[in-house]
Amino acid sequence: MDIIILNGASSSGKSSIAKELQSILPDNYLHLGIDTFIEMMPKRTINLTEPDIPSDGFYWQTESGNNPPSLRIKSGEYGEHINHAYHSTVKHLADLGLKVIVDDVMNGGIEQQSWLEALGDTKCLFVAVMCSDTELRNRENLRDDRINGSAVEQNCRVHNGVVYHFQVNTTHCSPQQCAQEIASYIEK
Repeated sequence: MDIIILNGASSSGKSSIAKELQSILPDNYLHLGIDTFIEMMPKRTINLTEPDIPSDGFYWQTESGNNPPSLRIKSGEYGEHINHAYHSTVKHLADLGLKVIVDDVMNGGIEQQSWLEALGDTKCLFVAVMCSDTELRNRENLRDDRINGSAVEQNCRVHNGVVYHFQVNTTHCSPQQCAQEIASYIEK
């Protein structure tokens, strides 16, 4: 498998699973996520601390149609350009013969389609990383780099319309167990 895309809400365990996969898969895999690109962006283009103040990169917007209201990440023009660069970078790495584990929070099937267009005929495995809302809230509360409620909002939409080859559930399974399940699936 050239590319493994782990898709799930923030705090669902994607990064931990990716690290475990790197240690157990026989081939070498790079681990790349959108957070890597966000860290490279100028600080002035990102507002992930104060909701409802748009930026050219990424920012939080209140979704008042939800009860209670929740926060959803939005992207400005620069953020959309970064997301496109993220997808094409993964494709470029694969074209160079490097295998990649992608850690993503997709905007449902719309973004999967964007991935499919960018990756073309590259061998790719889409894996759903599922987690209960209760567990996401617990994990989010333990992390100081998350806005409360964002993981549950993401959990409501990241899987909508996405077609997966495989899924794991981190609610009661460790990252090691989930990585082993994925590795076994790939082996078959």
